[in-house]
Amino acid sequence: MRHFRTLLAHELRSALLSWNTWAAGALFLALMGSIHWFAVLESSRSPQDWTPVEATFRLFWLPLLCVLPLLTMRSFAEERRSGTLAALLTTPASPTAVVWAKFLSVWVVWMVFWLLFTIFPLLVEIQLGKPGDHRLSDPSILWGGICFVAVSGLMHASVGILCSCVTRSSALAALLAFISLLALTAAGGAMESLPVESWEWLGWLREPAAHLRTFAHLQDFASGILDSRPIILYATGTLLCLGLANLAIEDQE
Repeated sequence: MRHFRTLLAHELRSALLSWNTWAAGALFLALMGSIHWFAVLESSRSPQDWTPVEATFRLFWLPLLCVLPLLTMRSFAEERRSGTLAALLTTPASPTAVVWAKFLSVWVVWMVFWLLFTIFPLLVEIQLGKPGDHRLSDPSILWGGICFVAVSGLMHASVGILCSCVTRSSALAALLAFISLLALTAAGGAMESLPVESWEWLGWLREPAAHLRTFAHLQDFASGILDSRPIILYATGTLLCLGLANLAIEDQE
């Protein structure tokens, strides 16, 4: 445990000093700030079915696909390419501790980005809102969405870590993470669009599609509905990806 805490502190310090983290953070804030601003403009022009915060969270997949792979791509790929991973594995720290330290550091940075995003709705509320009217910041949806990002981000970050473990190229790791995260995000909706009722042999897809509805999970969290099924899904997915990443790293020993 002592080695894990040391590794985690090292990874967080490295992330803080890395230009890659600052570039990803700037891209994230610019992207989410622009999305939220346009959502506010649209709501000011005509009545909308969603509040600006809700409309912004419906596009959470944009930073997920564009920013998170930038955070995970160098985790193991760069160390494998430079040869420092082999040296790291000769230390008393176990491969499991190394994997979990890198994973948690990425997840913490990812959550810091999203917590910084909450500044935008709060500023809009201060500048444009009316006393007692919190529709512009919509606290329940804002913090419900943040909780969804925190829970689902565990699996999303672990997917990126796994992709970084299987290649020496940071660019290829980012591409693999992009494709994997896109598939995970769109899987539920894609399977639900299949003519399950018409094609009997597709009936077995009905249950997986119901569990992989990412946007339905987001809506549930934003509405204050805590369903154990998505939590179990993201938890088991996280453990599976990190277990596979651990096996990939052990092969380097």
